[in-house]
Amino acid sequence: MSNQNFQKEIAILDQIYKDMIEASHNEPDLNDIESMRVYIENSFRIFNRTIFRINEIKNSLTRDSKLDSTTWNPPA
Repeated sequence: MSNQNFQKEIAILDQIYKDMIEASHNEPDLNDIESMRVYIENSFRIFNRTIFRINEIKNSLTRDSKLDSTTWNPPA
């Protein structure tokens, strides 16, 4: 297997990590309905963005891979 450079994928994973850390540190005031609403909206936004980024990573990793479609035929 050759050495592969995954700089793009690492950068996307870093963005996902930064979003999740930020979301976990921005906990709302449980007595304030508006801050809870904003927190939930932001959480869904981060969740949707994470899904898109993970799909982008998957597509990037599988783009250049060639599927092995050979079969094994033993000698008779």
